[in-house]
Amino acid sequence: MDEERTMRGLWPIRTIRGWLIGSYLILSLVAVGISGLLTLGLLRAYSLRQEQAVLRANAEAVARQARMWMEPVPWTEGLARLAYATAFLGNARVRILDAQGQVLVDSGPPARAGAALWAAPLPSTTPGAGEPGSGTSLYLPGAVEHPERPYGPPGMRWMRIRRFQSPWGSRFHFETFPGSGEAEGVVLEGGNSMTVRAPIGEPDAPLGYVELQTGLEPGAEVIAAAARAFGIAGLGAALLAGLLGLMVSEALSRPIRRLARAAVQMGEGNLSVRAPESGPLELRHLAAELNRMAERLQAMFTALARERDALRHFIADASHQLRTPLTALRTFLELLQSGAVEDPEARSSFLAESQAQVDRLAWITQNLLDLSRLEGGLIQLELASHPLADLIRSAASLFKEAAARKGLRLELELPEEPMEVVWDRWRMEMALSNLLDNAVKFTPTGGRITVGARREGERVRLWVEDTGPGIDPEDLPHIFERFYRGRNASAEGSGLGLAIVRWIVELHGGRVEVSSRPGHGSRFELILPLRPEAPRA
Repeated sequence: MDEERTMRGLWPIRTIRGWLIGSYLILSLVAVGISGLLTLGLLRAYSLRQEQAVLRANAEAVARQARMWMEPVPWTEGLARLAYATAFLGNARVRILDAQGQVLVDSGPPARAGAALWAAPLPSTTPGAGEPGSGTSLYLPGAVEHPERPYGPPGMRWMRIRRFQSPWGSRFHFETFPGSGEAEGVVLEGGNSMTVRAPIGEPDAPLGYVELQTGLEPGAEVIAAAARAFGIAGLGAALLAGLLGLMVSEALSRPIRRLARAAVQMGEGNLSVRAPESGPLELRHLAAELNRMAERLQAMFTALARERDALRHFIADASHQLRTPLTALRTFLELLQSGAVEDPEARSSFLAESQAQVDRLAWITQNLLDLSRLEGGLIQLELASHPLADLIRSAASLFKEAAARKGLRLELELPEEPMEVVWDRWRMEMALSNLLDNAVKFTPTGGRITVGARREGERVRLWVEDTGPGIDPEDLPHIFERFYRGRNASAEGSGLGLAIVRWIVELHGGRVEVSSRPGHGSRFELILPLRPEAPRA
């Protein structure tokens, strides 16, 4: 519970939809952020290496050009023009130093000017670049402002370099023209994050040094553009992840909502509703289990309702059956008290009838007690070996007189070979007696009742067959339920006999089968093992 409260405090979203969308958004942003940081780091390192190589190459090129103005003595004006032009082209700060490290020329911080001058012919200041002619252009990144006018002695030719913005970056335009004798210097501003130095002349005995310092504007622009691209990509990924999370969460939460609605209806008592088995495999399994649970509960409640109705009917029938002998006994006692006891014949008749009613009361109460013990597992079978023929004859002998009084033929079909069975004899005689009692009770005068048995491998099949009215097909599935009485309510009975038969047979490890056709009688078969595996309680 504490962990759940902690999670709720850290993550306030409650629904599956919110969890999925939030997790997708976080995952996409983290992925784009990590990849962006790694990519920008690699790009920055690459840009630094490239800028350093370009800056070093430019410094070496300027050093080669400056050598002719360093001998025999440094020509400061020429070196200054070289420094200013190089600073303009490379957007860098250029300093030219003598052999002792004293600054001869300093272009100052790079500025965003739009033009520079070079005394024609223009020397190359970039690796591999040739001398550009008048009107040629070079594309490099940078900004553009105002071009300046050249100055110098009359008749001197100059090359003006203009820089202006284009869709592909800053464009450098080269143009030669005669000087007018007046101009202003150009100063460029820039960063100072990288400095390289190249010797002028031989490295062992340099005439001086060229020092270039730049703010790495080209690399910074590329990195900034890449950062903007990753920012846009992150927003796009977040939007896509949100849409994907919305679709996935909807596909997942829709069957969950249906399951919840079905569960609520089941909880309200509507067990006929079924949850739709759709969505992911786990949810389909959950819905299937929920439906199976509802089916089991529905079957259980139906059985309980049926048993409750049967119990209600049984109580009504039992009350009627108990009231009849009790009323008869009370009547006989009143008659005996009123003087009938003086008549020996009447007294004998009353006592005999009273004994019959008492026996009936004992039979009803004993059946109730036996069934309660059987269903509660309180009866321990007393298994012993018995001849099967003796068991059948013993049970049938109890109904010979009743069958004869009703004009019924009671026939036995015993196996030809003697057969020993290991059963609880008293319980099995009770089961056969209940079947024979029903057969005698329901078979009309002149009918036939057959009791028989035969061996089938390690099992025995016993049957009791009659030529009575049969069992209605609607009653057939329920006849072994306790308290159940079929449509033939005119016959006496408590609705317990067949339930007792089923319990006794199942305790012996067997089963009961019945077949019946209305108007043609019924046949009850008990299929039991010759020897149960172990005594069953």
